[in-house]
Amino acid sequence: MSTRIFDGISMLEEDIQSNNEESDSEVESTPPQLVSEFDKERRELALSYTRASRRFGFKMTIVSLFVSFILLISKITVELERVISLHVSDNPFVIVGLFFLISFLVITIVELPIAYYTFSQYSRKYGLVILSNRRWIKRQIKGDFISILLGLILIEGFYWILRAFPDSWWILGTVALLLFSLILGSIVPILILPRFYKFTALHDSHPELATEVLQMVETLEVKTTKVLNWHLGEVATVGNAGLMGFGSTRRIVIADTMLERYTPEEIKWVLLHEIAHFKHRDLWRQIFLSILTTIGLFFLTHNLFSPIAELFGYPLDISSIGTLPVLGFIFFIINSILFNVPSLAYSRKREAAADAFASAYMNDPSITTSLFIKMADQNLADIDPPWWEKYFFLSHPPIIERMGQSDDQ
Repeated sequence: MSTRIFDGISMLEEDIQSNNEESDSEVESTPPQLVSEFDKERRELALSYTRASRRFGFKMTIVSLFVSFILLISKITVELERVISLHVSDNPFVIVGLFFLISFLVITIVELPIAYYTFSQYSRKYGLVILSNRRWIKRQIKGDFISILLGLILIEGFYWILRAFPDSWWILGTVALLLFSLILGSIVPILILPRFYKFTALHDSHPELATEVLQMVETLEVKTTKVLNWHLGEVATVGNAGLMGFGSTRRIVIADTMLERYTPEEIKWVLLHEIAHFKHRDLWRQIFLSILTTIGLFFLTHNLFSPIAELFGYPLDISSIGTLPVLGFIFFIINSILFNVPSLAYSRKREAAADAFASAYMNDPSITTSLFIKMADQNLADIDPPWWEKYFFLSHPPIIERMGQSDDQ
């Protein structure tokens, strides 16, 4: 599966250079102020964007399900495994690795035009990113290279467990996936994200805010000494901020797209929301929930694999990479029916609790209201999506609900 975590976004060097060459005598821009009303033009643009992207996403889902079903019934993956085994090597590590690389290449080639269309017709067209085609391609290649490395490690490890522990793989697989996720969460802020974005010390650009943030996190007993300016504005127009990493890799990041538009109180509210997850031990809650859902998913797959593989005419060996479509089919059905809706509902509950923490700490509803208005307009968010989108897709409550909760504080 091609993992496109990193959208291609680029820096506009000429604009930045011209900004740096502006006269020092230029009047300083007005500091960010609180707002109380949505921007009418941004709301109309947001409605157009969400409707268009929702229609396109629905069409792509149908196409994806259709292609996946064709792939499942065609059993082409079984033939690919057989060809690799006969003409290249019968070593299982070679078979799995080459199978993954070939599949990744094919999927990437197929997805590339779709990814570019999505970028050009939605993200760039609506002004959410600033990116030249050349830099978009460069970042796509870089993202795919990292995806290949991580994906190869993940799939080789998973199929080794399937081969070595055919009866207990569902237990060991859960433990291995958990460890992989924790390690990945630790290294992403220090090894991966800096390959795509620039980070500098916030003290260099906003010393007063950096000092206030560090004092706040110290008061709340959050262990971190790094507050970074995330130069997201070099690649996008959306706003973002939060905590990244675990333990010694934990750092606070604030996008420059927020620093230039939001008041210090609004930025601190966003950080308080993230700190609330730490104070509420939501990370450990999420880890525990992930263990339960993953071990349930793997256990059910362990018991359902043989009858479903037989139904579609596949080999009954779960450690055969050629049966991957069967695993994917089972994963999709179980997750869609059993886990997706409850997991999202629980996530929305924890997000609402984090909102309440931040609002109570700031103790000023106008800050919360202004923040959500700015974020919704800046990011072209749908503030009141249809009920089915909320229950089946949203991990956070809709913005209109979050604003209502803040008014109740």
